[in-house]
Amino acid sequence: MQYCVIEIHTQTATFRNPEFQNFHKSLLLPPPTTLIGVAGAALGFSPKAAQAYFEEDTFWIGVYGTSRGQTKDLWKYKTLSNEEGKESSIVLKEILYDNHFFLVYGCENADKVKEIEQAFLSPVYALSLGNNDSVAKVIKTQLYEEVATSRLIENCLIEGDIIDEVLSNVEKDMNFSIYSTSEPIVFDLPTSFMYETDYGIRRVVARQQISFIGNAMKLNIDKQGIFYKDKFIPVFPLKTLNYAG
Repeated sequence: MQYCVIEIHTQTATFRNPEFQNFHKSLLLPPPTTLIGVAGAALGFSPKAAQAYFEEDTFWIGVYGTSRGQTKDLWKYKTLSNEEGKESSIVLKEILYDNHFFLVYGCENADKVKEIEQAFLSPVYALSLGNNDSVAKVIKTQLYEEVATSRLIENCLIEGDIIDEVLSNVEKDMNFSIYSTSEPIVFDLPTSFMYETDYGIRRVVARQQISFIGNAMKLNIDKQGIFYKDKFIPVFPLKTLNYAG
C-alpha cells in the first residue's frame, strides 16, 4: 500500500455541518468529500470526474488538523423569489481561522497516490478548503509504504462511532480515556454523489459514519495510521458507491 501525506495551511476554512441550515456550522476537520474535491482540483478534474477517479480504486484516507480559532461571518444574498420582502435572505457561516491540516491518501495503486502527490505539488486549479476564497498552501508532501498503530488519538477523523467501539471493548480492556462533550462527535457524512453533469446538480448516493476527534483520547483498541512530524494520523477505507471491502 502506498500512502501520501499532504501538509496544508489555510488562513480560513469552513466545512458545512449538514445538520444545520441557515447557520452554517463548520465541522472541525475536512470531511471525505473535501478530500475528493481538493485532490480533484489539483488534478484538474471536474467534481464528477474527481468522484469517478476515487471510485476506480479503493482509497484509504486520513485527516489530522488544528485551528487557532473560530469566527462567524454574516452573508446577505439574493434569492430567486420576486415576492416582496423575500428578495434576499441571510446566512451565518462559521469560519475556522489559521488552519494546519494533514491529509492522507492511500491506495494499492501506487501510481495513483504518486499522481496525487505530484498534483498537489503542481496543481491545475487553485486549491481551497471550504469556500472558494479559503485558498490552501501546500507546505510539504511525503510518501509512506507502511502504517503504524497507536491507541492515542487527537484532532483527527476516525471511521465509525469511536465511543461505541471503545465501550463495546470494555470487558477486554478497561484502560481507556474518552471525553464527553455537548457537541456531537459522530456524523453520517456523504462520500459519493451522483452528478447529472460535470458541474451540475448532484445527489448523495453513499454515506459513511465518521467520528470527529478534538481532545486527546486513549483507546482500548489499536488504530492504524501514519506518524508524521510526531502526529498520529489514523487512516481508514473511503467507502464510496463502488466500495467492495
